[in-house]
Amino acid sequence: MASGPPSSSEARYNGTVISHFGNEILIQSVQGERLRAIPRQQLPALATGDRIHYETGEAGHAVIDEVAPRHGILTRHSKQQDKLVAVNIDKVLIICAAKPACKTGLIDRYLVACEQAGLDAMIVFNKIDLLDARKLETTRTELAVYERIGYRVFYVSAKQGEGIDALTQSLVSATSVLVGHSAVGKSSLIKSLIPTSAPRIGEVSKSTNKGQHTTTHTELYQTGNEGLIIDSPGIREFGIKPMDAPQLAQGFREFVPYIEQCKFRNCTHTNEPGCAIIQAVRDERIYKGRYDSYKAILNSFAEAS
Repeated sequence: MASGPPSSSEARYNGTVISHFGNEILIQSVQGERLRAIPRQQLPALATGDRIHYETGEAGHAVIDEVAPRHGILTRHSKQQDKLVAVNIDKVLIICAAKPACKTGLIDRYLVACEQAGLDAMIVFNKIDLLDARKLETTRTELAVYERIGYRVFYVSAKQGEGIDALTQSLVSATSVLVGHSAVGKSSLIKSLIPTSAPRIGEVSKSTNKGQHTTTHTELYQTGNEGLIIDSPGIREFGIKPMDAPQLAQGFREFVPYIEQCKFRNCTHTNEPGCAIIQAVRDERIYKGRYDSYKAILNSFAEAS
C-alpha cells in the first residue's frame, strides 16, 4: 500500500469494492461505511479491490461512476476468456494443505500467472496439525524446491495458530489475495489472521476427500496491520491463458537464466538439440518435477486449441 498523502487524483476515489457477486456489489467508503452499489453502464466489469468513485443514489444505494487505474491484476482463464480474480494486489498466497492433498501442478500454474503479472507469490501449507513428524518432513522436502528458487513457504495451522504470527508479519501494509483448492482452509486462515472477520468455514467431503465450496464470491477484509486480505472461492483447476513456449518458460523463474543459452531462438525446451534447459534438468540444476509441470501446461494449451 502506498505511503504518504494521496495525490489529488487519488483522493477522488472515495471507496473500494469489497465483494462482487451476481449483480450485487458491496463497497466500503474511505470512512469505513459499507454500501450496496450499482455501477454505471459504461464502466468495465468491476472486481474486488477496485478503487472507485461513487455518489449516493436513491434508496441508499451508491452509484459508481469511475474506476481508478489498476495494478496487480490476477486473472484466471475459463471458457476462452479471462476472468478477474482480484485487482490492486501486492501478494498472492497460494494455499495448500494436508487435506485435500497438495498438488504441485496447481501451485505451478498459479506461479506462472503470478510471474506473468509481476505479483509476489508465497506458498502457505495449512493444516500441519494433521501431519505427524515424518509426513511433515516429507512435505517440507517436496516444497523445498520452491524455496530454492526464491519463493517463501510458510507452514501453518489455522486451527492451532502455529506459524500464524510469521505469516501475519509478511502481510504488513500489503493487499494480499488467498487462492487455492476448496477446503484447504483459506477462510480459516483469514479467521486466524483477522479474528474479527466472519467468513464461512467448510470441511473436506468424507466421501470424495475433496473440498466443498463455502466461499462463493471474492471478498475483501481489513487487517490490523494496515493491510487488506482478499478471500477467493476455492477451485478445482486454475486456467492460464494459452501462450507460446517462450512466454511460458518466462513463467518458470529458474528457467530464465538458461533461455538465452539455447541453440535455437524459438526453442520450445521439449526435444530440441542444444536446449540449455533440458541440459540443466539432466544436470539437476532444474528440478525435473518443475520441468514436467512446464511440459504438462504446454501440452494443455495444445489440447485446448
